[in-house]
Amino acid sequence: MNPHESQPPGGQVPEPGPEHAPTRKDDPYEVTAPVHEDWVLKPPDLAPAPAPADAVVGPVVTPGRVTPENFLPRPIGQGPAAVREPWADPVSPLGGPVEPAAAAPPATHPAAPPAGTTAPTGSAPTGADPVVRPPSFRSPGPLAHVGRKAPAYPAEPTDIPTVRGGDLYGVLLPDTVVDGGRFGPVTVRAASVRGDSHRYAAECRQDAALVVRAGGLLLVAVADGVGSQPHSHHGSNGIVRLLAKQVLPRADILLDLLRTGAAVDFADLTGRLVAAAAAELAQEAERFGHPPKTWSTTLRALLVPADPEVRTRGFVAVGDGGLLRLRAGGWENLDADGDGGGDGPGTLISTRTDCLPEAYERARTALITDTRPGDVLVLCTDGLALPLVKEPELRGFLGGRWGREVPGLAEFLWQAQVRVRSYDDDRSVVCLWEAPA
Repeated sequence: MNPHESQPPGGQVPEPGPEHAPTRKDDPYEVTAPVHEDWVLKPPDLAPAPAPADAVVGPVVTPGRVTPENFLPRPIGQGPAAVREPWADPVSPLGGPVEPAAAAPPATHPAAPPAGTTAPTGSAPTGADPVVRPPSFRSPGPLAHVGRKAPAYPAEPTDIPTVRGGDLYGVLLPDTVVDGGRFGPVTVRAASVRGDSHRYAAECRQDAALVVRAGGLLLVAVADGVGSQPHSHHGSNGIVRLLAKQVLPRADILLDLLRTGAAVDFADLTGRLVAAAAAELAQEAERFGHPPKTWSTTLRALLVPADPEVRTRGFVAVGDGGLLRLRAGGWENLDADGDGGGDGPGTLISTRTDCLPEAYERARTALITDTRPGDVLVLCTDGLALPLVKEPELRGFLGGRWGREVPGLAEFLWQAQVRVRSYDDDRSVVCLWEAPA
């Protein structure tokens, strides 16, 4: 959650830049050691070394145009991230296609043709497959944004967080985390990214994301530390870890409940697991000498069986965020709690503000029983859920990509970071692609 939401008088927000950047002290260390006078670079001897008399002279390689850096001669990898289309032909500055550069001859000498025969001229090399690229190797370029105006914050991280109040844990959290893999009938992609406002203020990431396997069960979770609390990053990272600790020894029981569709028993067990994780979180806070409230965080998680015959997915949540489904290009809300917690008809998320460790008794659970092949489940914190509600362009941008194919890890991270002006909070999202029929 973003603590920097209040606007200055008059509604004028200064554009970020060097003049507004956090002040830095001058580096107290200076390099005063003189450069060694004998370190003088000398031009290399351009004369080639004479070849031995009995050496066999190989083919002469003449310089040519350098092959592009992203040139890949054949497909890399298999599965959902496999390539779909060849590269577009490059275009020269003067118009028209550019002829590809000739490949360098092999270092070994080619075998001589049999006696009485001649080598064919102009023949194509064998094994020349079409040049293709997997989506994970695309060069997406700068971070995209939707809307008429780009966000005022820089698109990339600027200042690096420093230790504040003796909190070493905060500076050890990376700016960005990306994860993924395959599990049974689903392909998983996950990312947790520090928001523009926290990057600008040199503060640590307060969101957390988790992907963990428990036997025949997959647990994915996201958590959003409450920005108004000074140690909420401890809470968000702690609650996903402690929830996994509670789920792992009970994975077989949870799997049976999902297989039989026992919604009441599932709600009872997951509610007790969340309560136990919240109790441990409060104890950890006290051991650090912090009031448990300063570790306040939201939580939402999905449990997915590896058995492709079991289409039921279990959901548990405390607090705000989003659980969305992308089906046939349209977004659906799967987190309607029915008690007025949403923003009104047609909204995609709940905006309840219950937080752990206090509000463990208000955990919400549900069984998703109508999963279809090709569905995409999107579990996210409000850093992504809020702009999805309010910005149709963002829904179109992500829906047009996530609804078409499973991206590679690097491409998914680029897509998950698409920027929207005025939405600068941390962003965590886990997507589950159901295998097509």
